[in-house]
Amino acid sequence: MSRTTGTEITREELKVFLEEADEQIGLLDRDIVRLETEGDNPDLLQEIFRAAHTLKGSSAMLGHECMAELTHAMESLLDGLRNRQIVVNAEVIDSLLYSLDVLRTLKEDLASCRDGSLVDISLAVARLEMRQSGQGAW
Repeated sequence: MSRTTGTEITREELKVFLEEADEQIGLLDRDIVRLETEGDNPDLLQEIFRAAHTLKGSSAMLGHECMAELTHAMESLLDGLRNRQIVVNAEVIDSLLYSLDVLRTLKEDLASCRDGSLVDISLAVARLEMRQSGQGAW
């Protein structure tokens, strides 16, 4: 049972992963929206970073490489925000929300046993990397 992941996982492991992914994606959604108005809140940035880190780790353990790669790119941008190397602005928020939409699609594909490898994460990763490097609007 491993269409998307390349590793064998049990239904129970998949169920636990999907529940955790739902929780982390919900937390990311709520907190990224808050970030628009509270961009200088270090506790909020830490909470968002932790959620992305948790999702990255669990998706990597599951063998879901696309989700792990995308959350790694999110985590890198968030680390720049936490360290004040990057400033929260509309482009950063848009890039994080776009990536969150892609994460939802990857999770839904996994939940419905569709081949999530058909989801192209390259645009989302590129947008995050552009924000991390301080480049302008997409």
